[in-house]
Amino acid sequence: MSRDISFEEHVSYAEKILIDLENNNLTLEAAVENYTEALARIKLAKKILEDAQNKVEIIERRDLDGVSTKKTKTKL
Repeated sequence: MSRDISFEEHVSYAEKILIDLENNNLTLEAAVENYTEALARIKLAKKILEDAQNKVEIIERRDLDGVSTKKTKTKL
């Protein structure tokens, strides 16, 4: 599985697998294999989401630090 796949693609693929599992159209072996694949996709999607959240937090901290510094300088 490539890391180049988007968050949305991982989630969509995992949802498709889960729908297939709910429809009981798979053998037990196929169901276990697909379940494992769905979990792997969800894990990758979670990592992408966490990375995005970290980037947003860094941007917010940087911007808020700049705002508080500017406010302090203008008050003096």
